[in-house]
Amino acid sequence: MLQDVISSNIVYQSLCTNQDCYGMGAASTNQHSPGRGRRAGGNGLQRWFPFVVLLVVAIYGLLAAFLGQQASSLVGDTAIAEPDLPVMVWKSFVTGMLVFALPLNLSIVIRLRRPGLAWLSVLMVGVIYSQLVMDGLGLWLIWPGIPELNALLSVSLPLCLIALCEFTPHFIAVGRQGARLLRGFSLAAGLHLLAAPFPIGPLGQDVFLVVAATGGMFIFGLVLGQIRKHVYARYFALSVLAILVGALTTSLTTIGWLPVNPLTDSAFFLGAAVGSLILTSGVGRLLLEERKRRLSADIRAREEQALRARIEQDYDRVLKTHRVTGKPNRPMLEEALTAIDSRQTPYTLCMVRLTRFNELEQALGYRSAEELLRQYLRKMNRFLKQALGEQLIPINGYAIATLDTVNHAFALRRSPNQPELEARALSAIADWLSGNFMEGRFSFSWAASLGIAHAPEHGTDAGSLLSAAGFASLNSDNALSVYDPSIAEWQYRQQILMLDVEDALNSGDMWLEYQPKVSIRDGRISSVEALLRWEHSEFGRIPPDQWIPLAEEVGIIHQVTRWVLDRACRDASGLRARYGDHIAISVNISAKDLAHPLFAEQARAILRRHHLLPRNIILEITETAMMTDPELARHTIEILSDMGFRIALDDFGSGHSSLGTLALFRLDELKIDRSFLHNVLDYPARQKILKAALELGTALDLDVVVEGVEEEAIAVWLQQFPGLQGQGYYWGQPARASLESTGAPLPSHASDH
Repeated sequence: MLQDVISSNIVYQSLCTNQDCYGMGAASTNQHSPGRGRRAGGNGLQRWFPFVVLLVVAIYGLLAAFLGQQASSLVGDTAIAEPDLPVMVWKSFVTGMLVFALPLNLSIVIRLRRPGLAWLSVLMVGVIYSQLVMDGLGLWLIWPGIPELNALLSVSLPLCLIALCEFTPHFIAVGRQGARLLRGFSLAAGLHLLAAPFPIGPLGQDVFLVVAATGGMFIFGLVLGQIRKHVYARYFALSVLAILVGALTTSLTTIGWLPVNPLTDSAFFLGAAVGSLILTSGVGRLLLEERKRRLSADIRAREEQALRARIEQDYDRVLKTHRVTGKPNRPMLEEALTAIDSRQTPYTLCMVRLTRFNELEQALGYRSAEELLRQYLRKMNRFLKQALGEQLIPINGYAIATLDTVNHAFALRRSPNQPELEARALSAIADWLSGNFMEGRFSFSWAASLGIAHAPEHGTDAGSLLSAAGFASLNSDNALSVYDPSIAEWQYRQQILMLDVEDALNSGDMWLEYQPKVSIRDGRISSVEALLRWEHSEFGRIPPDQWIPLAEEVGIIHQVTRWVLDRACRDASGLRARYGDHIAISVNISAKDLAHPLFAEQARAILRRHHLLPRNIILEITETAMMTDPELARHTIEILSDMGFRIALDDFGSGHSSLGTLALFRLDELKIDRSFLHNVLDYPARQKILKAALELGTALDLDVVVEGVEEEAIAVWLQQFPGLQGQGYYWGQPARASLESTGAPLPSHASDH
């Protein structure tokens, strides 16, 4: 046990590097650091109370001696008996161990900054002096003329009990009730200590022995209750057991139950000494564990500091670079451009749009595509530095910045006096971008387009220039395009239209008009097609082909389709009143609707709300919409057909796989595109193509409708085909459900939805 203490001290001295090496506050408590909660937070006199008690007791003991308390053994003219050498050797050895453990314990107390543990030192002092007095080696040897000093024995023994009671809650966890009882035993021992100079019967030595025995048994019971939970309780249990065995042995010797010999006569001393050393070993282990926790905390602190430094570096990198390419991002580009006064130093911003990146990502996977992109941008970065030289505006040390994986940008200073230099440089860059990229086994073109915007002509701030260059790069017809201000006006118009779609649906700016499908031979109307119209408050009448494709692209077309279907169902009663109960209503749907997982259920719910059957509705789908995702479209069309909806293929002949489309999908109606009627009366070959398309529809048992019939001559020529239906301005303009249209006919090329 003592070896553990010595090793703990050596380890501590080798690892502790400053005064606050292991300054343990009172804030943290756990089962491995017992007794810290009850004494936490003390300072000043309260923190160092054990040392004060030791000093006061020593002074009071001297005072008690001089007040006349007779020592238990007086030395006068009597000579000291010749000591037994072996006994003196082992007693000296035990005392030496206690003397060594005393400063060790004090050093641990100071280093741990837990003054409560100093009660162990008080216990050691009491035990050492008690045995010295009993062996005739008390302070009276130093001052032979003052034999009263031997009376300190009556002070040191109660002090041992006080020290043991006060040390307990600092070493193991003690409940509130147990702490009160320990304090009671301390007070009782204190009363015996104070009564030492006075002949008070109830506070005599026999009563003190009873109090001491009871207190020792109580402490022993406390530690036994925690011996399985806390390792320090085991140290304490062994210590108290050793003290109790020593005290019991001394008591039995006193009453004559055990023979008197040097071992039994010094049993209390030996027990107390062994107990003190065991407790010192426990305190040493506490020091080791505390030191390990501090070292772990220091290691964690260093690791957290290193991690924080890495996070700050990563955060700084994330703020300044693009995640995929590692090139400067848009904020860094804007920062570099903002530092330039474009009025004093004109410059050109170039946007490189890699049109095929998404296509390559789908074909090769995103990891391969991103790695190829990084390689390509590294080569582009080197090429731009070589081609532009001092004209290049550096962006955080790079030539190029990444806005996203498709769009990248660089900037160069312009020389107003030598515009041909910039033109040659940009032409060389465009040629480089148009070439094939070769990396490993791959050789392909990124289909790059270069958009150009000049500062200050096209904008004075980085944001407006980026927008302008981005607009220019969208021009896929030319590899190099300079920004055209009309693009911004068109873009503004498109943005306003998309923002106003929802409001137009609710405000009445959008409505439906219906165009009949007429049997060409007898003029009978079998169905009508719902056509969406929009009168914008700022731009006037907006043809569907100017906003429907964009609505599909931005993802709001599904809301439009549901509104059209709901409004058509609401107008069904008016249409039946005009054309008859047999009338069916055609509604156009888009590829986005076919891809929507809830579209079929939403469509059926709308019909149920208006008490209509699915067979009253014809869903017109363009061939392009079907071929966007043929498998998904076929699955959705089958669900709609099983529900009872009639399916029409719109604009047949305008796509690239018409015959395959007819074979792939479940259809009810075929609508021949208006392009088949263009100059059909003048060219026999066109007539043969139209006849073949009509015969194909008839062979597949489909209702066939010819779109775009606007002239009487064509309508008369089409009467030769039995069962054929027509649709067009020849039979009248589209009209609202309750009011015929009175305006001028729309142009024949206008698109419908």
